[in-house]
Amino acid sequence: MRPVLLDLDGFGSFRHPCTVDFRDADFFALVGPTGAGKSTVVDAIVFALYGSVPRWDNRRAVEWALAPTAGRGVVRLVFDAGGSRYVAVRELRRAARGGVSVRNARLERLADPAGTAAAPADGRNDRRTGAIGERSDVIAADSEVSAAVERLLGLSYDHFVRCVILPQGDFARFLHSTAKERQDTLVDLLGIRIYREIAERARAEAAAQRQQADFAAGRLAGYADATEAAETAAAERADALRALAATVAATVPQLAEATRALTAAEAEVGRLTGERDLLAALRVPVGLDELAERGRTAAAALALADDALARAEKADTAAREAREEAGDRAVLERARDAHAELAEVVAALPAVLSERAAADARVAAVEKDGAAARKAVAAAGAERERLRTADLAAALRPHLVAGEPCPVCEQPLAMLPIGHPAPDLPAAARAVAAAEAEVARLQKAWQAASRAAHTAA
Repeated sequence: MRPVLLDLDGFGSFRHPCTVDFRDADFFALVGPTGAGKSTVVDAIVFALYGSVPRWDNRRAVEWALAPTAGRGVVRLVFDAGGSRYVAVRELRRAARGGVSVRNARLERLADPAGTAAAPADGRNDRRTGAIGERSDVIAADSEVSAAVERLLGLSYDHFVRCVILPQGDFARFLHSTAKERQDTLVDLLGIRIYREIAERARAEAAAQRQQADFAAGRLAGYADATEAAETAAAERADALRALAATVAATVPQLAEATRALTAAEAEVGRLTGERDLLAALRVPVGLDELAERGRTAAAALALADDALARAEKADTAAREAREEAGDRAVLERARDAHAELAEVVAALPAVLSERAAADARVAAVEKDGAAARKAVAAAGAERERLRTADLAAALRPHLVAGEPCPVCEQPLAMLPIGHPAPDLPAAARAVAAAEAEVARLQKAWQAASRAAHTAA
């Protein structure tokens, strides 16, 4: 199995989308400070294939796979195996109560092994063009993916993490251990200790059977005159010994093969030891410590920023939910404005009522004065008419003759009327004008008082 592309989004410490491209590398090393995500890249490869990670120590647990502040994550691995190119995708979802589960897992075979471009950012598959831009065939989905990967690679999860992905910490202990310890580690990783146990049990069984055979042969020599039944029993024991010898003969080649595998593993250990010595000869570049310190400072700042962002997102979500529960904002604002206006009206109501009472009193006073002024106008007008009549009579009096008809009533005059002084018509006219002016003034005052009373209302 050879990795080609690894896409991470919300997996482990990779909260944002990240792609690791292996296409142009024959050999590669993941280098970085503690916490940079090196082990997470290896974990993502194992998780995409088998749905678990060895350092979790629990095949069923997946909650550590999803980034703490992410609600959804995707791991997607494009790899070559047996001359074909495959893609394994697993999607993680966080439930409302916080539980994490795997959704939409699948294993696909790409029709064109060279097609590794135009991957959907969210890992979703287009059934026409496949997960990475080429036509693909779905091999397995959901719970069947891990079993399909085991059949494809010919390795179970336990064999894969022992023979291909060495668990974190085992490799360092392997390089610094003695030759005997390295041999024991390889025996455990390759699972060939069982052949040693088979050989030991076979040798122990052979020794026991050989001892029994020698004992039976000695007894048989002592019973030269044994009966036919005893000879039959001895023959059966001999047959059992021959069967055991055949079993031992069949097991010895397996033991030899295990020995050869152990020899090859020891040779591999020698090669790895040489590579370790070469790596030990490397020198740290100048300024790497300062760069590492800056990286740790940046990582700490990023962690604080992520925490602040998480708190802000939580506060924003709570605010949005509160706003949605509060209803239409425009209705609330109108109600608030109406309440404020009502409060202002209630606060000003005593003054308005007092002003309205004063205005009503002013209107009543003006109406009373107006009625009196109108009566005065009427009296002045009547007096003016009376004086006009008297003036006309005074003007006719010089022309009256006793015994002659009256020019007004045409009745004969028995005697002339008693004379009176001429009335003062200008004074009467001035009195009427003054009374009418007072009425006009009071009319304007009444209109102003009425407007004031209407405004106060």
